[in-house]
Amino acid sequence: MVLDPERRMRLFTLLAAFLPLAAAALAPAPPLVSPDGIEIAGADAGVVRAPSAPGAWGGPRTGAEPALSDRVASYRLRAVLDPVKHTIEGTEQLTWRNRSAVPVKSLYVHLYLNAFASPGSTFLTEAHELGGFRSGQFEIKKGEWGGIELRSVTQGGRPVATTFVHPDGGPEADHTVARLDLPEAVAPGATAIIDIAFHDQLPRVVARTGWFGTFHLAGQWFPKVGVLELPGERGATRPRWNAHELHLNSEFYADFGAYALEVVAPRGYTVAASGVQQGSPEDRPEGVLHRFRADDVHDVAFTAWNGFAPPLTARYSGPGSPEVSVQVLYPPEYERGARVALQTTLDALAYFSRTLGPYPYPAVTCVVPPFNAFEAGGMEYETFFTTIAGASFPLDQDSIVRYTTVHEFGHGYFMGLLASNEFEEPFLDEGMNELWDSRMLAGEPWKLRLPWLPRLLGLSFPDLDIWDFQRLAGTTRWPADPIAGSSWHRWSKGSYALVYPRTALVFHDLERRLGGDLFARGMRLYYARWHHRHPSAADLREALVDAGAERALIERYFEEQVYGASPVDDRVEVVASEEVVPLPGPATRDGRYVEREAKEVDREIADARAAWKKAHGEPKEGGPGPYPWRSTVKVRRYAAGVPQTLAISFEDGSVERLPFTSGERWQRFVLERPVKVASARLDEGRDVLLDLDKLDDGRTRQPHRRASVRLSLDAGAWIELLLAALEAL
Repeated sequence: MVLDPERRMRLFTLLAAFLPLAAAALAPAPPLVSPDGIEIAGADAGVVRAPSAPGAWGGPRTGAEPALSDRVASYRLRAVLDPVKHTIEGTEQLTWRNRSAVPVKSLYVHLYLNAFASPGSTFLTEAHELGGFRSGQFEIKKGEWGGIELRSVTQGGRPVATTFVHPDGGPEADHTVARLDLPEAVAPGATAIIDIAFHDQLPRVVARTGWFGTFHLAGQWFPKVGVLELPGERGATRPRWNAHELHLNSEFYADFGAYALEVVAPRGYTVAASGVQQGSPEDRPEGVLHRFRADDVHDVAFTAWNGFAPPLTARYSGPGSPEVSVQVLYPPEYERGARVALQTTLDALAYFSRTLGPYPYPAVTCVVPPFNAFEAGGMEYETFFTTIAGASFPLDQDSIVRYTTVHEFGHGYFMGLLASNEFEEPFLDEGMNELWDSRMLAGEPWKLRLPWLPRLLGLSFPDLDIWDFQRLAGTTRWPADPIAGSSWHRWSKGSYALVYPRTALVFHDLERRLGGDLFARGMRLYYARWHHRHPSAADLREALVDAGAERALIERYFEEQVYGASPVDDRVEVVASEEVVPLPGPATRDGRYVEREAKEVDREIADARAAWKKAHGEPKEGGPGPYPWRSTVKVRRYAAGVPQTLAISFEDGSVERLPFTSGERWQRFVLERPVKVASARLDEGRDVLLDLDKLDDGRTRQPHRRASVRLSLDAGAWIELLLAALEAL
């Protein structure tokens, strides 16, 4: 159909009117903007591809500076704890420095406890949608809600207007971020002093904070200012605030500063906190006053309980770090686990100091929470962390305590000293920490503790290595999300959980590919360049390149396995051998063309076999004989390409190693040798742990049924036991 000119013009007019509307509907929502014109990062913020400027965050800390960090946000905090009502009456004096070149009229503060103040918070909405938090279904009962209330906010004695905002477009009921509109703008380079009085209602212990009985762990308990990122920092091209709502899987991001903390608790309570205790506790009318000081950190937390045993203490004075005072607080019934935690903390100090860089703080505290306060266990704060004791399945208790202690101490490096943005790039903390924990614990036996019934039947399993657990949890054919990306923009709770083990596997394989020395140099450079700053994924990438890794290799690998999620699946498909014997048919003999019949060839083969047997004895199966063997090995690639080496073993014990190049989808290797091929195997050294199934990395020429028989017998025993149990009901 051909439109007449008038209809064509009307159609063009309609399209011209419609297209801008359609474009506007498809375009991402504009970022939230402060009254002073400064943007705030929204829900689409995520992984960074552009490296930060050399001078970002005040430049590298060389040791010649007056402080370990470029202190931006410092706090004087006072907390009066009521362990019966589970409340904190708090005061805060925030000193914040404007690093930007523009006046700042509005600050943003995190009110993390409000995640537990309403079922409509971003955190609890996502918990409902994604199926709970951590170990089980998240449920808050009557009397277990938490929250934080701003009683007053002033600047120089003048009131500050506060407004709840939703940078990520979360529910209106979410009050985890507030904007403070200052009566006096903070000039470039100037400092603002904000005085805040607030009231905390701690929740029943969950998600890093709260109470159980008289035990209290106060984490993320005070109003904490967001981060103003400048051009050249984590991909920013102009000043922008980074202050996300508290999501189900997100953690935290804050500027470094100095913290002076006072905690008032009842008499008889043991109190411990981030940093170093200042002087002895003092009796006051409202309770006992405990003072702490923590410099060049970006958070503080504390615990108070009247059930702690006397602490276990030690001092680390090994190489790599200054002397560090270590203490472990624990319930009396968990003394064994506490002693494991103390030794493990000393071991972790030695390993992380040696392989990454110094631990610059004078003290570290480990807390073992009591029974029924599990959600307070396995949490990290700077110079202060909690571990887990008392659990006994699926690993024995000592293995659980040791792993959890190493992991939470390790956060002191990747979350604490390398203060990456845990909202937007969680793999830089959780994942890289999991990598370093695995490197430290590799080779240690992990003992499985079976339930009583399998033990009664005499079933047992061999000790495992930590990389076995990482492979079990971290390999999947089609990951919904790469390890890079924000903590909330995930297909599922499981997709977020994959960040931990998959990151460890991704960088394990990269280390094997680069070589241990080069990778170690890159990670030490990453730490030296970025401690007490805020590195991005791109900054980690550049540190590896600057340490000597080939840029093309690193950039391709990051695209495939960090920014992307390419599965790896290489298989040995065929291992076969056949004897190379004469064949009937046309041939040339003594320069003449002849046709050889089958009977003639059979006689020739029989004569050759007899002569060999007479001279050498009966040939062994697959061994040398009168004729050579032609062996064929076929390998196939079902996913992303990685360079592999194929080890081909022969019946005489010899081994030949041939490359299976990363650019090939399949390869066929044909080798003519005096003996048969016995087996073929990819990845002899287990360098490619991302491979989906290590069982198909190898194949023998002759099938072995031992594994299948054992599995069948075990399965049969379990079925018989189940039927017997059902009969007895």
